[in-house]
Amino acid sequence: MLLEVISICVLAFGTILYTFRKSQIGMDIYYTIRYFYCGIKYWLYDVFDAKYNKISDLPSMPDKIAIVTGASRGIGAEVVKKLLQCNMEVIIACRTINAGEKLILEIRKSGITSGCAKVYKLDNASFKSVREFAEQINKDYSKIHILINNAGVMFSLVYTTTKDGFEEQWAINYLSHFLLTFLLLPLLEAGGQPDSCSRIINVTSCANTIGDMNFNYIKNCSKNTYCRHLSYAESKLAQTVFTITLHKLLKNRSVNVQVYSVHPGIVRTDLFKNTFFAQDGKWLTTLWKTPEQGAIPIVYVAVNKDVEIKSGTYFSNCKEVAAPSLALKEDIQKELFELTLKQVKLSDFFQLL
Repeated sequence: MLLEVISICVLAFGTILYTFRKSQIGMDIYYTIRYFYCGIKYWLYDVFDAKYNKISDLPSMPDKIAIVTGASRGIGAEVVKKLLQCNMEVIIACRTINAGEKLILEIRKSGITSGCAKVYKLDNASFKSVREFAEQINKDYSKIHILINNAGVMFSLVYTTTKDGFEEQWAINYLSHFLLTFLLLPLLEAGGQPDSCSRIINVTSCANTIGDMNFNYIKNCSKNTYCRHLSYAESKLAQTVFTITLHKLLKNRSVNVQVYSVHPGIVRTDLFKNTFFAQDGKWLTTLWKTPEQGAIPIVYVAVNKDVEIKSGTYFSNCKEVAAPSLALKEDIQKELFELTLKQVKLSDFFQLL
């Protein structure tokens, strides 16, 4: 109770700074406080919901092909490990081929011999790389069953743009995965059946509750207006909004592809390298989920049969949870979808079907 009161008071102070001063410092303080409050809240959820965050059985699925982006380390690497235990063919999509090959060797040395793993180069900071990756996958495969959009960056210290001219977090976390999903949609459709749909899983974050879908900020973000906390939150909220929007569009077209968003939890990975927790607060991370525990809800959504009828749903700790209220607003869904099509230079998301 005392912690909650303190958090609310500090949040109110930050809000005053942000609202009345509207300075960069005020904005940084405001979002830093919101993140600490959000982190504490969702860490408690992880603690109390730990009993749900488990997979009772990893089913054998030798006929399934899965793609995992950002798969050479962290949560992505643990997802790969568990999907191989399901005897799947798993495509490790990562920036460095050597890192992916090293992961395969480590997995095999750990005693996991099932499944088939292959490494393909994918740099989510480049639309060109995304297109080249998708082109190669389309040449090598006739169908895909699971696409896990996991790659991401968090809290870039300085304003950085990708080769395509977009703020780094927005481009890597959201735009590149939107484009990749578009390019692989025909293969996902080919892999789906009425009683066993293909699945797209967008790995989001509880930070989506901090985003406000500020389209003016998103479109005009620059060195002078950049707020690393806000940019990350907007990218994660966009993933959640996209999940709900795409679910509706796929359902209307009767496409046998389902889409979900998953918050893996508060997980100790190197995503936090640009934060207080990488140095002074490192001891606190021992209380967080391990990468393996963070991978569990993602794999659960990828393989669990009961999830089949829950497309468009947001999951945390293997439980269905409420999506942020902003993600449910149709005007936001429409504006984001149209803006994204423009930014990745597409006219029709379904033109390849």
